[in-house]
Amino acid sequence: MVTVSAPGKVHLIGEHSVVYGEPAIIAAIDKRCFVNATKNADLIVKTPEAESIYDINEVTYFVNELRNLWHKCADKKDFSEMFETMKEDPFNLVKATVGEVLMDLNIDEGADIEIRSDIPVGAGLGSSAALAVSVVKAMTILYDKELSRDEINDITFSIEKYMHGTPSGGDNTTCCYGGLVWFQKTMQGNVIKNLDISKLENFFLVYVSRPEKSTGELVQQVRELEESYRQPRISDIGRATHDMLDALTTNDTKKIRECINIAQKNLSELGVSLPIIDDICKAVRGIGGAAKLCGAGGGGTVLCYHEDRLKLLEAISDLGFSATETVLGDEGVRVDSK
Repeated sequence: MVTVSAPGKVHLIGEHSVVYGEPAIIAAIDKRCFVNATKNADLIVKTPEAESIYDINEVTYFVNELRNLWHKCADKKDFSEMFETMKEDPFNLVKATVGEVLMDLNIDEGADIEIRSDIPVGAGLGSSAALAVSVVKAMTILYDKELSRDEINDITFSIEKYMHGTPSGGDNTTCCYGGLVWFQKTMQGNVIKNLDISKLENFFLVYVSRPEKSTGELVQQVRELEESYRQPRISDIGRATHDMLDALTTNDTKKIRECINIAQKNLSELGVSLPIIDDICKAVRGIGGAAKLCGAGGGGTVLCYHEDRLKLLEAISDLGFSATETVLGDEGVRVDSK
């Protein structure tokens, strides 16, 4: 048996704007997804809540169908059918991941996969990317396939496309590499830089609710806005992201707070926040801190920053929520045992 784990992630800044070519700074967090895997003729998937078994031919057929469906949806610029397909079975993400690995690496056997995760689903913390990275890494070890971290990341990006339509690639990159990552899509390809910045403290996660819409649906919602309305806000987040890099490099905590709050203002205007998220962010700003939604929005988690942890916890508690302290910049995918 092999055990592999990968971290969740948060966008310190750059949600949604990264889809349009602006940079993002994404951080691995100290919440992880763990996968235990052993060889098996079929695909068996287990979580603490459920278990299913799939014939390997069914798994590869499913991935072929997904590949065709993705191109069909891309031509229409509407991934609704893809999102509905992925929701039909709670284990479709694992099926897609294993199927991609089998087909890409010419493996004709399956695996018994047991999943345990500290990362809540639908919280904007990269749960799908962390799971996919972990499963890909575990499968390559089981079947003695020597893949670089870049190659593992490429396979995982293919799987993220089934979940999110046209993802930026930032989530899987951060879950794979860990640390703090500067990520930007360009015409020449993705720019990925691991930032030489120490782990960041005094950050807290406040879980609000599970989003009613998927990441892909929320990305599509923003895409459907009038460009004249959308683009100035996308550009404003982009400028704040560049400023954030400078602030991190010089440890300018005031500027870090300003950048986070600028991002939230624009994300709210893009329609991906919620009234309760806006209320939390307003309360944190009111005590001299910073807060913004995580991931695609529509619910999920709010990332809060304040140098006085007790003051922050009190403000969050007054709104009826609890906050979990987290460290930004954790280790990427790793083999825990084999």
